[in-house]
Amino acid sequence: MRKPLKRLQPALPAAWYRDQGHYERELQRIWYRNWIAAGREEQIPQPGDWRVVRIGTQPIILTRDRSGAIRAFHNVCRHRGSLLCTEEQGRFARHRIVCPYHGWAYDLEGALIATPRRMETPDFDRSDFPLHRVATQCWGGFVFVRLEGLRKFDLGALPARFRNHRLETLRTGKRIVAEVKANWKLLAENFSECLHCPPVHPELCRVVTAYREAGAWGLRGKETIPEYKAGAQTLTLDGSARIPPFAGLDEIDRNTLYVPWMLPPNLFLNVQPDYVNAHLMLPTGPDSVRIVYDWLFEPEHMPKGEDLEHYTALWETTNAQDARNCEWQQQGLQSGAFRRGVYVPQEFDCHRFAQWVRSSLRKSLPR
Repeated sequence: MRKPLKRLQPALPAAWYRDQGHYERELQRIWYRNWIAAGREEQIPQPGDWRVVRIGTQPIILTRDRSGAIRAFHNVCRHRGSLLCTEEQGRFARHRIVCPYHGWAYDLEGALIATPRRMETPDFDRSDFPLHRVATQCWGGFVFVRLEGLRKFDLGALPARFRNHRLETLRTGKRIVAEVKANWKLLAENFSECLHCPPVHPELCRVVTAYREAGAWGLRGKETIPEYKAGAQTLTLDGSARIPPFAGLDEIDRNTLYVPWMLPPNLFLNVQPDYVNAHLMLPTGPDSVRIVYDWLFEPEHMPKGEDLEHYTALWETTNAQDARNCEWQQQGLQSGAFRRGVYVPQEFDCHRFAQWVRSSLRKSLPR
């Protein structure tokens, strides 16, 4: 357990949650320069399958080439800038990426292979016009992309902490896509603290009984309130499990019913011993985000019907409550009277997130 702050710390300026100019600055220095979680590998299972992910103003194509390797390209034709993919997902016919405007065609590796109706000229070389590539990496079944800059793919302690959970083998049992009318940083801060849990999440507090003390559990030393409801096996509305723990977990991981983990700026994980609730967040404006909520299970123990609802109900309720409160906070931040908030001792991870934001914004843009 991390140590709490020793005193109040200033929060980020209120204008940073609503100002269009500042939002564009964050896109350039945070969203376009960092590794961003863009989806799950299972969403593009076969060569030629594709989907479009929008990061800020930038639409990106995710696909698989003929070898099965994941590729990412800017969704723009090299001819005159038309969108290549105009829907959210699909499959490239004959493994060709064809521009709907003039018909220029590219292979799944991004090479230009056809320019129909173009008059031949000696100064044209197809190899000069490949699709603009986007860097990709994968971990835990998630696809990450980086639009610009030189940044090592470093997930910190995340891979080691969840090595036994084998997240790359999990598959989605349920997915919810939500449009939330709040700045992306409000969602990140909300995930970083549970000071709000007693008034906002009574269902969560009934199974994670430690949260009844407003996020103070574990910060003072020896506690009088147990961490979880008596007999709880996982995080569901009643704490009961209907599928076995992940194969390969050691005794400590099997008995650790809940680990929250945030990989800034946009991947949040709620990890239980038998399933994972993942949040993948992408900004759509200074006061709006799109969040993809996935419930991930081992394929051989994928719950169905009532059993699936048993596993999704708690986080479905909790996620909706968080989205609602962040929207209320976004509305409150429109007040001209409110300039800046504060972080209290239990909100130490909010403070650390704010420091990460400030540090990212101070870094110079690439020349």
